[in-house]
Amino acid sequence: MNVFAESCPCWAAASIALLAVHPLAVAQAAPKEVVNPSTLADTTQFGYSGAAVVAPGTRLIFVAGQIGWVDGEANDFETQVDRAFANLAAVLKASGSSAREVIKITLLTQDHDAAKLAYLGKKRRAFFGASPPASTLIPVAMLFAPGVTFEIDAVAVAGR
Repeated sequence: MNVFAESCPCWAAASIALLAVHPLAVAQAAPKEVVNPSTLADTTQFGYSGAAVVAPGTRLIFVAGQIGWVDGEANDFETQVDRAFANLAAVLKASGSSAREVIKITLLTQDHDAAKLAYLGKKRRAFFGASPPASTLIPVAMLFAPGVTFEIDAVAVAGR
């Protein structure tokens, strides 16, 4: 589903970056811990945590922005979100990780409104489960091409 393959092969090559560290350091602690201070609002009900902490020496995966727009197919907001999350899952799996190992996401939405916010909360809760990552949502006037209304990037812990 890479819409860039024909127009810009450089996007495919830039999809993943790995930060390598000494392998003995990885075995010392759990790779991911979420932090939600009791003095702040409970953000897990919206599908994200206040912070995520990784153990020293943990390998990190930096996932480039994933979209769900497909030329010639249905491209409503919810469909684009579903496809983008599926693309994120595919990149994570190919990188040796999973949704439960994601520590940070950034969501970009065009023409943001309450209905989109509600759908994103539902999608994040379903995708990330009980240990959601830290999250930033940024409403934008336009993404990189007409018709694209959603993009997600992520930082994840590499699997053991």
